[in-house]
Parts: sequence; C-alpha cells; structure tokens
Amino acid sequence: MYAEPVNPKNQRLDTADALTLMRVPPKFDVTEWPRQVEAFLQATEKPLHRAILKNYLRHLLLEVAGYWDRIIVPELTVDEPEYRVGDRGTVHVLSGRAAVEGFYRQTFETRQNVMGARTMNMGVEDYGVTTEAVWTHVVPGACLQDHPVDADPQAWYLMNHHLLQIFTYTRDAQPKLISERIYDDPQSYSYEKLAPADVVTPEMARAQLAPFLARATLA
Repeated sequence: MYAEPVNPKNQRLDTADALTLMRVPPKFDVTEWPRQVEAFLQATEKPLHRAILKNYLRHLLLEVAGYWDRIIVPELTVDEPEYRVGDRGTVHVLSGRAAVEGFYRQTFETRQNVMGARTMNMGVEDYGVTTEAVWTHVVPGACLQDHPVDADPQAWYLMNHHLLQIFTYTRDAQPKLISERIYDDPQSYSYEKLAPADVVTPEMARAQLAPFLARATLA
C-alpha cells in the first residue's frame, strides 16, 4: 500500500503543509481532488484568482473525465499553448495546439486519463496556479511495460508519485491557459496492483465526475 504512515512527530506540527504531514488516504478517490479545488475556490476572494481557478477546475475535470477534445478551446486555452511534462526525470516539450491535443488524445485512447491528487498543497496568484501533490494515476498494466514493475497486462495499477504543477494564465477578465509545467520526482514512484473492486475505470470516473463538471462553469 502506498499511503505513507503519519509520523507521530508530524502530528504535532503546526502546519497546513499536506506533504509534510503526508496524510494520504489509503484508497484512491477520483472525487477527492475536485473537492479540494472547490473548497480552495470557495475560500478565494480576488476576482482574477477565482476566474483562474474556475478555468483550472474545468480543464482538469474535462481531462480526467475523458473529454480531451474540449480542453484546447478558445474559452479555456490560448491558440498555441506550451507544455513541459516531466516523466520519470525526462521532460517532454509540447509546443502548439496539435502537440498538446495529441498528448491528451493518447492519454484517453490508452485509458490512462483517470488520475488525481491524494493529498495536495495549492496556491493561486496573478500568474496562475501552483500545486504540489502526491499524484496518482490509474493505469492498465499493459501501459507499464517500460516501468520498473513486473506488471500483469490484464490488471490495473495505481502509479503514485510526487508532482509539481505550474499552470500559467492570461490576465483577461476570462483568463486562458498559456502553459503547463509539470515536474515529477523520479525517486518517488511506487506501484500498487488493484483488486478488481478497487479499479476506477475511465467510464466510472466520467460518471463520478459528472456532477462536478456540471457545476464547474466559468461564470
């Protein structure tokens, strides 16, 4: 099981740093991440920051729910976004609409779009959103053949790692995503084979996230 035990010393720390306390739920819940973002949005007052967070929330819900073709659209994203995506220490540079859409499409078509934060630090400023998370992907075993795990291609796994994300936005009344910079900690990866009852498939994630997506408007 990936969830790290809470250090008794950390229980006495006066901090809101989720990754210092490492209170990681023992099971992955695809609704945990949007609930955290909704709570953060509720506590945010500055209009620009609220508008940025609304864009961020809708974007990630569309991604995890598998609506990959609704992300790079004029109301959410600039025409030619720039991404830098870390993958076990290698950074992949995605420049322009076609490259970014291809990334989302491949993730969807290989059924790797179910993901989210198990625990997270989050901040919003005029430039955009920064998050630091214990990030979890629900991955078919067939997609882990180049990973350091003897994966059963017929099974599903939780792939867990520490992730830093910076999303930058325009400063319009309705901000648009300019870029994503996603940096992973290559020493933090772990893998957990899921029992069939614990698997969250892309279809299940879409159904569970539907209420969140319905209220995740930009208005």
